[in-house]
Amino acid sequence: MRVAVLTARYGSGHRIAARGVIDALEHFGVEYHLMDMVDEGGAVERISSAIYEYLMRRGHTLWSLLYDSRLLASGPMRRIYALLMRRLAEELKEISPDAVVSTHFLTSLAAVMYGRRAFTVITDFSVHPLWVWEGTDRYYVASERTAEEPILRGKDVRITGIPLRKGFWEPMAKDRARAELGYPQSSKVVLLSAGSYASVKVEPLLRILKREGAFVVLLAGRRESAYRRFKRLLSEEGIGGVVYPFVDFVPKIMAASDLFITKAGGVSVAEALAVGLPMLFLDNMPGQEEMNARIVEEEGAGINARTVERASEILPSLLGDEGRLGRMRESAKRLGRPKAALSVVEDMLR
Repeated sequence: MRVAVLTARYGSGHRIAARGVIDALEHFGVEYHLMDMVDEGGAVERISSAIYEYLMRRGHTLWSLLYDSRLLASGPMRRIYALLMRRLAEELKEISPDAVVSTHFLTSLAAVMYGRRAFTVITDFSVHPLWVWEGTDRYYVASERTAEEPILRGKDVRITGIPLRKGFWEPMAKDRARAELGYPQSSKVVLLSAGSYASVKVEPLLRILKREGAFVVLLAGRRESAYRRFKRLLSEEGIGGVVYPFVDFVPKIMAASDLFITKAGGVSVAEALAVGLPMLFLDNMPGQEEMNARIVEEEGAGINARTVERASEILPSLLGDEGRLGRMRESAKRLGRPKAALSVVEDMLR
């Protein structure tokens, strides 16, 4: 059997979910072919990726208008997407896989257009209408609440969780992770993500964390300039901690942490839940990320501060309240699905 894995480089979550699927395919000994819509495409795909990056960094208001108006999922737009996906569907015919699994809503359309078994992994805890294409054989979703979304009513849905990389399948114990990474055992370890495009304003929080005596672990994303800037800031301010560029040992970093400050991307949330890591959300994209944050907050595994100012107010009391952090950890563990990738692929192969 041969499986095509489709994804798209808009942010990092869709690609990371695809990596989880690939890890599971390799685990089961299944031949696969990975295709990224942006990498495989031309100027239109690259321009649209750049536009999405701008919206993530500075265009939240515009994105909110587009998301809430449902313009992006309208009939005319769907016809445009079909034209854009024609080339990817033709490339699938040349590869001729037995099945296609997609981790991005537009590549899911290409999978349907290809005409064989088409599986869609929804990488958020809520569902935008663009995730749903007629002809999809099965949808894999994050949680029971996701499966209950009205847009999925009457569809073939499996509750598996969002596929995670192999490093999350067996979460490491906190003390061991800290020992291997060289983090202090006795301090609060706070993980901050600046986002794939360094769009989260973390500087005010760093000074608060210094005052609280926390050890800071900062993920700078893919921008080299952001990595250098954050390293300089920690050095100049005398903040105890470490800055990483885009790294592949995030499972170990999360296992070593006490709190994760981040925007609520679906895959990042699923990773934190897998290791029982409480979350504090800020700078969420309107629409899918804000919905992810709301769901996690209602389930008791995170707090949606929304703004840096509000997060700054919450942070000192949260770090000092071990009882609350403990309850959030338990809620996160209850919601986490570390082996979601194995569940997706095992079901798909059946």
